[in-house]
Amino acid sequence: MIKLQTLPAAPAGHCPPVRRAWRYLVATQDSVDGLLDSFNQVRTLALKAKVEARGRLSSDELDLLRAALVFTSSGLDACCHQLVRDALPALIARGGTAELKFREHLRNELYSPKPPDGLLEAIAAADPRRELIERYVMAKTKASFQGSGDLQERVRDTLGITNKALAKGRFTALDGFFIARNDIVHRLDYENPTSASVKRHHRNPNDVATECDTVLALVADLIHATAELLKRKAGGGQATTRRDSQG
Repeated sequence: MIKLQTLPAAPAGHCPPVRRAWRYLVATQDSVDGLLDSFNQVRTLALKAKVEARGRLSSDELDLLRAALVFTSSGLDACCHQLVRDALPALIARGGTAELKFREHLRNELYSPKPPDGLLEAIAAADPRRELIERYVMAKTKASFQGSGDLQERVRDTLGITNKALAKGRFTALDGFFIARNDIVHRLDYENPTSASVKRHHRNPNDVATECDTVLALVADLIHATAELLKRKAGGGQATTRRDSQG
């Protein structure tokens, strides 16, 4: 029987910019846990019926494990994109690393050989700063994350979370997950899509649960670290213990 680990409590205190991201995280875990519950039920019935030899997974069982990885990937994108959309403008407004990153991005655009589409319109808008920040947020959230380095740069570094708060190793630990996700999403999990072989990657149930847990734990810590940055600048807050509390 495989099951995801329990999520930590939601960020403490009053912190609206992380609420939706946390809701998405809870919903992701519930969906992935549901898929793993379905896997457990199918596996139990198969073993009772002696349809499969013990230890050997059917194609249906493997597809449920693949679906768990894909749902985790979708949740990663949804949670982190929402976190950046909701929290980044507030962090930029309060100064610090997030604002420095924004200024660096804007400087690169201004000094590029050809101004990116929409830049001049944003500068000429009635509220240029707001328009430029919206463009910046869109640039960081317009695509799914392609790897651990991409996730680190577009979320941790963009929000101004330090390496001390979330070390690089927490992100590189997701390398195997991204490889599996890409194999499933882009190649239907075939070992060699360019050949005539229909052999697909084997997925170990415990490994899949561990990979999903690693992703969700990192997302939870990204949300917590963002909340701490916001509360530190806003004056702090009181703790909460409810898993589904939104801060």
